Amino acid sequence: MTISTWDDSIALGIPVIDEQHKALFGWIDTLNEAIKKGDGSEAVGEIIWKLITYVTEHFTAEERLMLSCNYPGLEAHRKEHDQFVLRLQEIQVNYIDGHEMGRQILDFLVDWLICHIKGTDQGYSRFIHQQEKKS
Repeated sequence: MTISTWDDSIALGIPVIDEQHKALFGWIDTLNEAIKKGDGSEAVGEIIWKLITYVTEHFTAEERLMLSCNYPGLEAHRKEHDQFVLRLQEIQVNYIDGHEMGRQILDFLVDWLICHIKGTDQGYSRFIHQQEKKS
């Protein structure tokens, strides 16, 4: 499986957030590599936990940024974040219960991240850049 890597076409132009997005792609790639190598359930489980932790930290940073500029779409954006974290937790529980971490799950993670950045995140990015132009 080839995991999509960071591509400047999805950059938001907000350096700290773009760096965090790059790191998220890195965590998904690390998870993919661990599964391909057969690193064992403990190692894969640890990577899943670190991914959940990092995603949560990233979403908190994004939401603080949106709050600081009074972004009107914050609540809807937060709901998307919450749903993704819940899905990651379900994936983790299923993995702990013995379900395989397959291509379908990795594809979901990459697809969700790309669609979220290109869609929802672009909305707050445009808003922030418009606010910067006004000041």
